[in-house]
Amino acid sequence: MANGEIGNVSVKSMMTRPVATVSRKTTVKAAVNKMAKKNLSCIVIAEKKFPIGIFTKFDLLVFLNSGGDFGSTAIETVMHTPVMSIEETDNIFSAAEQMKNLRVRRFIVVDAGHRLSGIVTNGDVIRAFAQRALDNSRTLSTLVQPGIVATPKTPLKKIVKMMVENRASCVVILRNGKPVGIVTDVVIARLADKSRKPLAGRAETKMLKKFGKAADSALLRDTIVNMVKMKTREIVVTSADGRYVGFISQRDVVSLIEANPA
Repeated sequence: MANGEIGNVSVKSMMTRPVATVSRKTTVKAAVNKMAKKNLSCIVIAEKKFPIGIFTKFDLLVFLNSGGDFGSTAIETVMHTPVMSIEETDNIFSAAEQMKNLRVRRFIVVDAGHRLSGIVTNGDVIRAFAQRALDNSRTLSTLVQPGIVATPKTPLKKIVKMMVENRASCVVILRNGKPVGIVTDVVIARLADKSRKPLAGRAETKMLKKFGKAADSALLRDTIVNMVKMKTREIVVTSADGRYVGFISQRDVVSLIEANPA
């Protein structure tokens, strides 16, 4: 994609809306319930259409790791504030640059009056540029990261602690060097919504056994296009014999797009 084309892709044209919101006095439990029902990665705290905070699945991991009480804690005490926002008229490549520099996965989008308009995420950036901004010849081996791994017997409580300490949205579960499942922040959010003791048990009882996976020799561009189609945020990378090589996340892809705009 040429730089001129990039400048013409507005945040407004790619953002997600409407945005799920709650009030500042909403309990964490109620907010998590809303996130789980709508499969949301975050929820915005708003007053009279103005965003005053945001609560993400990573914030939920931190809350669980600290042993917080879902039912009695108001969301205003754990939300991020002030919010990091961009305007509707900003271009999507600028959003990618800021995501990389600030190491964030999303921005709240506001209109000219600073009212809540939408949300733009890593996934939106990838959807905008994946097919046009990447070299056709690159393979997954050029972008793969070590990732965070554990065994099937690892307690969920330890899994969450690992995710918080490494600021990771996913832990890959290995058996004899081969990936057999993943535990994601989505899995933990659903457990938090449905269970009084969401971190009881081991990884093997709650992990996802179906997950995005590709060989390290696969073409990067094709794999990223498949990530968009499957609406997955992570790809587990394996060798030809199925052994774990590493992991690619949406954040890695956004960094690549930001570094290769043309």
